[in-house]
Amino acid sequence: MSKKCVKCGQPLPDNASFCPHCTAVQTEKQEIKTPRKWKKKALAAVSVLVILAVIGIAFSMYHRPQTYEGGAQVVYKDKDKSYKVLLTFSEQDGMTGHAQGERTDKLSEGMDSALPCMLYVLNEDTGELAVEEFSQKVESCQMDTEPQENSQKMEYIEPVYSKSFPNAAYVSDVYFTSDSGTNDIKWKLTMKNGDTIFLSTRLTVEKRPAVTYYSEDTPMETTEELNELLASIEEEIPSDTPVYLHLPPVTYDGDITFGNHVWGIYGSKDGDSETTFTGTVSMKGLNGNYADLAGIRFEGESGTGLNAYCYVILSECSFSGWDTAAIAQNGAWIRACDCSFTDNTVGLKFNTSSAYGSSPNYLNNIFTGNGTAVCIDSLPGDEILDFAGSTFSGNDTDIENRADHPIDTAKATFE
Repeated sequence: MSKKCVKCGQPLPDNASFCPHCTAVQTEKQEIKTPRKWKKKALAAVSVLVILAVIGIAFSMYHRPQTYEGGAQVVYKDKDKSYKVLLTFSEQDGMTGHAQGERTDKLSEGMDSALPCMLYVLNEDTGELAVEEFSQKVESCQMDTEPQENSQKMEYIEPVYSKSFPNAAYVSDVYFTSDSGTNDIKWKLTMKNGDTIFLSTRLTVEKRPAVTYYSEDTPMETTEELNELLASIEEEIPSDTPVYLHLPPVTYDGDITFGNHVWGIYGSKDGDSETTFTGTVSMKGLNGNYADLAGIRFEGESGTGLNAYCYVILSECSFSGWDTAAIAQNGAWIRACDCSFTDNTVGLKFNTSSAYGSSPNYLNNIFTGNGTAVCIDSLPGDEILDFAGSTFSGNDTDIENRADHPIDTAKATFE
């Protein structure tokens, strides 16, 4: 035994923990420190911060600005409401909630046209239109056209609310030619809460080859020659093939009917002589066909100058001396720009059951000395007839609107 008591010095076994002689404890006492309270508090604080951080991240993820991307339709959620936001070229489809992801139109070679691209909004739960409610949440609305390979960029007007389509939130007129090809039409809505909505649709224009006749190559100097040519066209050329006629500066007497084709009829001048019709011209153009008439003089003594049974576009044409200068019959439409209507009983008359939403412009026309310059007997739809730049002078009645159709004469001149 080499171990001795730390107090009395008596020999002890090596593993003795106390002395049997003096009862002294042989192990060294160590101070036991109690846990400090600040560590517990710190640990609790860290735990609270971690929980708050998780909650904050979750809250931020839920409430941060959202991006909604789709094709021609998305469902946009704002607070406790959901909205179906969609693009279409059809008013009826828009009001019933049917998006149009793509559309293909055929256009005659060398022609141009336009279509309204419309954005509609419906309540996702009820299916009811929610234009006004949704529009109040919108900060800005933008649109662009993106041509695909071997295509040309289509022009457009920035989206706005249009009275011509009162049930649409925004409308943009897209302009194209027969060579435009395919364009993606892309919309971007920035919401006041920071959300962003992206929509897109596609418009494809297919060119229809045309047959063109020039007076230098084809006999059409007289009414008889022109009627013979028109008869051969009806017999030999399919109705879905456009026909362009470049008429000589002569006067055609008697009635003339242009049949079931897409027509481009262009007059010409040579000194005081110009292409003139003195009888009634009837434009049949059935099955959705249309006619473009430019630079032609209609000079009569009574009767009707132009009988339109299809969609007819008039530019730089003049009408004088008729009971009715130009009338859109049932199922037809007439658009006139840069034309003159002088000394007619009725200048431009609508008596139709069809509406063409992309053709409401009657710009820079002159209505002088007519009994009634414009008479609207029957005309459906909500498109606003815009007479910006037109002049009304010396007419007994400038506009007789029996159908109570919406018109805009704010930028017209009345003398």
